[in-house]
Amino acid sequence: MPSPFVWSEINTPNGPQHRYRDTRTGRYVPARQVRAELDRFVDAAGRNATRDLTGQLRDGRIGLAEWQTAMARAVKNVNYAAVAAASGGVENMTAVERGRAGAIIKKQYEYLRGFAADIESGKQPLDGRAIRRAEMYAQAGRGSFHEQRRTGISAAHPGASLMIRSIRHPGDSCRSCIELNGRWFPMGDPGYTPVGQRECNVSCRCDEETAQLADDGAIESFGVDAF
Repeated sequence: MPSPFVWSEINTPNGPQHRYRDTRTGRYVPARQVRAELDRFVDAAGRNATRDLTGQLRDGRIGLAEWQTAMARAVKNVNYAAVAAASGGVENMTAVERGRAGAIIKKQYEYLRGFAADIESGKQPLDGRAIRRAEMYAQAGRGSFHEQRRTGISAAHPGASLMIRSIRHPGDSCRSCIELNGRWFPMGDPGYTPVGQRECNVSCRCDEETAQLADDGAIESFGVDAF
């Protein structure tokens, strides 16, 4: 069955943007709703794939090589879906976006090989810590979503002086989430730590808002729903 959601371009005072539109209601879908759906997908992948696989490895039902192959498949699925969600869906991904997803997945594979090596050497005990570490590979999809969203905004506004700020999720209370909340930074400023790279790591559920800096120094927000 075709998806009821379509990727639509809309005109705003700050230039064209994209939104998901629900064809059943005609309404645009808020970015936070898109992110909430991604969170549910990421959480389910953590519970149903990575936890289960690591439990099977711990119990001796699968070997390390089989675990690594299945984990790699889960890592690929989660991160590709996250980039696709910020790109208008798989059917709307450009070659550049597919390449970006591939680069993100390749990096996660490197981390996964290190995880497998730690298990093989005994550095990583097969206990609750291993299961939590495995879950983080699914949770990393949140950071991939935001990375693609930032990149998409940058590509849509070439030459603009772009700004970014974090919007704190009520459940995120790490030092960086608190300190960065609501403060604008130039895009790429090392003083700004992106979602997924803070003390709360890949579990961070904060949102990001982007803007452009006008000639008079005013910050013109693209809005929290901008893609």
